[in-house]
Amino acid sequence: MIDRLLHEVYVSAIPIILITMLVLLTAWSVFGAVFYKRMRAVGAAVAVLSAAVILYATVFSRSVAIHGYDLIPFSSFHRASQQPEMYRSMLMNVFLFMPLGLALPFVFKGSTVKRILLTIAIGFTLSVTVEVLQGILSLGMAETDDVICNTLGAAVGSCAYLLSILWSEFINRAKE
Repeated sequence: MIDRLLHEVYVSAIPIILITMLVLLTAWSVFGAVFYKRMRAVGAAVAVLSAAVILYATVFSRSVAIHGYDLIPFSSFHRASQQPEMYRSMLMNVFLFMPLGLALPFVFKGSTVKRILLTIAIGFTLSVTVEVLQGILSLGMAETDDVICNTLGAAVGSCAYLLSILWSEFINRAKE
C-alpha cells in the first residue's frame, strides 16, 4: 500500500506535487492553529509515522543494487540540466521529509526558533543516517544533494508551525 502511494506521488505531474505541498502546508497550519492544545500528541504520531515511511521508502523497501557516493554539493543540478527527470527526484526528496517538518515543531517545547531549528536538525540527522545506510548497504547512491533536499523538506514543513501561530493570532482577534 505504501509502495503504491509513493509511486502515485512520484509519477504525478510536478505542478500537482507542488500544489499538494502548498495545500498540505496550509491545511496543517490551520489545523495546528485550531487544535493547538492537541497538536503535541498529533504531531508526535505524525512524526513517528513520517519517520517510518521515510525509512521504509529509502532503506527497508530497497534491495542491494547501486553502491556509490556523490559528495559534491549541488551536483544534481548539473545532472538535471542533461536529465530533467533529476528535478523530480530532488522534489521527491523535499516532499518525503516535509511531513516530518510539519509535525515536529508541535512536539517540542521552547521558543519558535528552537522548535524549528530542532526540526531541521532532526531532518538533517535522519537524512544523513539514511544516506550512510544506503551507501554502506549498497541500497542506492549516497548523495549530498539528497541530504540538502531532505533537510529543505523538513525546513519547508516547519513553516507550517509559523503559519499556525499567525492563524492563531488571526482566530483570536476574530473572536474579540
